[in-house]
Amino acid sequence: MVLNKKETGRLSVGVFLLLAISIAFGLQFREPWLWMDEVLSYVLLSDPSLAHVNDAIMSGMDANPPLFCNVYWFFGHYISLNPLFLRVLGVVLFAGTIAGFFWYTTRLIGNGVINFLLITVMVYMTHQNFVHATGIRSYAIFLPISCAYFIILHQLINNPGSVRLLIAHVIVGLLMAFCHNYGALYLAVSGAAFLILLLWSGQRNYWFVLATFGVIAMVWLVAWYPSFVIQSDAGKPHSWIPLPTVNSFFSNFGDLIPGVPIKLKWFLPSLWFDVLRVMLVVGLYLYVAIRGLKGGFQAVRQDEAFKFFLLSGFIYLTVLLIALTVSLTYTSIFISRYMWPSQLLIMFQLVYAYYFFTGQPQSVFRLARLLPVYALLLGGVIFYKVWKMESSFRSSILTYLPRQNADYPVFVERADYFLPIWFHKQRPNVSFLLDWKNATQPNNIRSATTDYKILASLREKYNIKGLVLADTFNAANFPHFYVVDEQAIYQIEDYIKRGRVEVIRELPIAIPGHRLLECTFQKRKKNY
Repeated sequence: MVLNKKETGRLSVGVFLLLAISIAFGLQFREPWLWMDEVLSYVLLSDPSLAHVNDAIMSGMDANPPLFCNVYWFFGHYISLNPLFLRVLGVVLFAGTIAGFFWYTTRLIGNGVINFLLITVMVYMTHQNFVHATGIRSYAIFLPISCAYFIILHQLINNPGSVRLLIAHVIVGLLMAFCHNYGALYLAVSGAAFLILLLWSGQRNYWFVLATFGVIAMVWLVAWYPSFVIQSDAGKPHSWIPLPTVNSFFSNFGDLIPGVPIKLKWFLPSLWFDVLRVMLVVGLYLYVAIRGLKGGFQAVRQDEAFKFFLLSGFIYLTVLLIALTVSLTYTSIFISRYMWPSQLLIMFQLVYAYYFFTGQPQSVFRLARLLPVYALLLGGVIFYKVWKMESSFRSSILTYLPRQNADYPVFVERADYFLPIWFHKQRPNVSFLLDWKNATQPNNIRSATTDYKILASLREKYNIKGLVLADTFNAANFPHFYVVDEQAIYQIEDYIKRGRVEVIRELPIAIPGHRLLECTFQKRKKNY
């Protein structure tokens, strides 16, 4: 255990400044596009009525509990609603989380200087960090809450009867449950971990901890479950998330693990890097855990670092397996960004494994002298990475739309296009057709029904111009229009097939799987 608290504290501040400054400055130069989910967040956050915000969330417009919007609403209305400010706020929370995680884990194991190097490098090599740390979404507060929760769990193993820790567990556990739906999954897995501890150790004090899980569950069921049922309706008849495959399993799991920051397709296909990363991480955990468990419960309980290592691996692997099982048997929820808190646990596992195989260093004086140079170099690399990050919104579509007649509306078939274009006012007449019949076609893209329900709720709660009901889509209202037709989405094809819409011409557009069509409604022949 590290005894030099002052050194650890100074290095924690260094971690915070390195990440906060480099990422925030990178944001200043990055393209300002908000992607679909961020636009939904911003619409809610900019609402002057907090009561209306919560009503919109519970209507299914957003698929997460209300904590994020309620917290950020106050920052937005009492400080600034500027999207850049809201993104920088997320960066500060992220940097603070990593700094706090560094401080806590360095007190458990290792040397501050080496841990500084290990953790900051792993943060840089995990691409998800920069995607979610810079977004206006619930992940901004989900990660710090999760970090605090993991630390409380670790403390409770040795102090299951501590009233202070039990109260903290209830409060932070409820924050997790009301921040993101995956929070409930992390809570369930954590409860299973303490049930195993109870059975393994025979210590009755663990019943106190299990009782707090019961309190959290009861509050969630009473306060949120009815709204959760309404929200989950947006995912019917199926989830928008593709069903897991072998490839997507390894790619989603691999996204949580530090990796090479560049693609080396000339050497090995990217899938193989994901497979190797997953096998390495799981193999390391099982090897170290099995060896450590031979000493029995008391030996584990006395080793603070190994105890956190064991807990970390159990949580992230069990969450992963449950998410996979639910996805294959009920509805697909298997996506890496929902499991972002797990990357903290994987990071500690790798730090622990480093010392397990190399031992504690005797001296790092020379290494410490180079730390400022290293921080400047890494800060520059992070700045460049954030600056050059591509937005989830494919803005290349905009290079084609302004060339067309601005008086004619342009219908897009995907919410990922409609919301950013509408929000950034890049096309005055951008439109989206709310057609449930075509959205539920068996051969349609899975996200079509979810897009319909979310945008229908958006239209109802905020009267967004451009969201067009199917029964108003006719020649009287839209005599002449354009359509960005996507091969994967079945919508305008139905109107063309039934002879209601006529394609005047197809305009050139260099985006695979897309057509830009100029259309009118067919004139009905009069019967004489």
